[in-house]
Amino acid sequence: MPAGDRLTAGQRNAVEEAIRKAELLSRAEFSVYVGPVTGPDPRAYATQLHNTLVAPTRSIMIVVDPDRRIIEIITGAWVRRTLSDTETALAAETMRSSFAEDDLVGGLRAGIALLADHARN
Repeated sequence: MPAGDRLTAGQRNAVEEAIRKAELLSRAEFSVYVGPVTGPDPRAYATQLHNTLVAPTRSIMIVVDPDRRIIEIITGAWVRRTLSDTETALAAETMRSSFAEDDLVGGLRAGIALLADHARN
């Protein structure tokens, strides 16, 4: 989970724990990137990161650029069998609400849990 200097070690551990729980629940692989999104198209940037994962078809990539207020969630084909675009948008909105209250970690944890719950087989 690349996070730059946005998260403390304790916060990174909390997000990593949320990821472990989500992966056990859903059998999907989760990756989180918190940092600058480069280029004019945030979705393309997130897709590029998603495509570098070990198993992109079974993966969910969450990209957050707090400075630009960007949230992108990319899902692989296997994941999309059980996780709809509507459910993904709901997770993004859940994260956005927490981020607006300056709760980056809480937003990530809530979004990850929501995605896992909807993606489970």
